[in-house]
This record gives sequence, structure tokens and C-alpha cells, in this order.
Amino acid sequence: MGWVLGAACSGCGFAQGDLRLGASHAEIGQHDVCHRVLVLASCCGAIQDVLLYMGQPPRAVPCERCQAALDVAAAHRYRISTLKGEVLTAHRCPRCGVDALEFRRTGSFV
Repeated sequence: MGWVLGAACSGCGFAQGDLRLGASHAEIGQHDVCHRVLVLASCCGAIQDVLLYMGQPPRAVPCERCQAALDVAAAHRYRISTLKGEVLTAHRCPRCGVDALEFRRTGSFV
């Protein structure tokens, strides 16, 4: 089960919606542990959700907009759901680079 998120930067006005974090029942059924993470697509200045499989090396993922290879390493992922709770504010904006990006839950999926 996962969240549908929107992102907005109070610094530059960047906004993006329909981002998925987590996994649907169908995705979980395809593999033991897979989930969607949010990744900075620095090639296009956007955020993309990417399906990753735990315990396996990250596969090559093309950018949805320009088809450049996305770097899905942990350093390029947005850490929103952590063991300590949710972190929805103070993330790095893909457009202006300021830590003014805020995520908000707009829905969920199963």
C-alpha cells in the first residue's frame, strides 16, 4: 500500500503531483519486497517515482521525460518515510536546489 503525493517548493514555485511512494498489492505480489521511491531526475529538474526491488542491485531506469539514465542511488532519493516517522518538509527542490520542497499526501493506492 502506498501514498500519492504532491510536491511544492515555497522558494521557487516548483510543483509536481501524482507521485507514488510505496507499492500496490499487485506490485508486491510480483516480488517479495518491492516499492516505489521518489528520485531526483536532475536531467529534467523533476521528481520521478521508480519501482525498486529490495535486495537486488538497482536496475537501469530511464527518465520518463528525456530517457537519460536516472541515478537511483540512495543519495538521489527523497527520504520521506523513515523508521523515525514521516519527513514531508525541508527537502531539496529539483529546480532551485533549496531545501524548501514540501510533500503532501493527496491520496493512497492499494
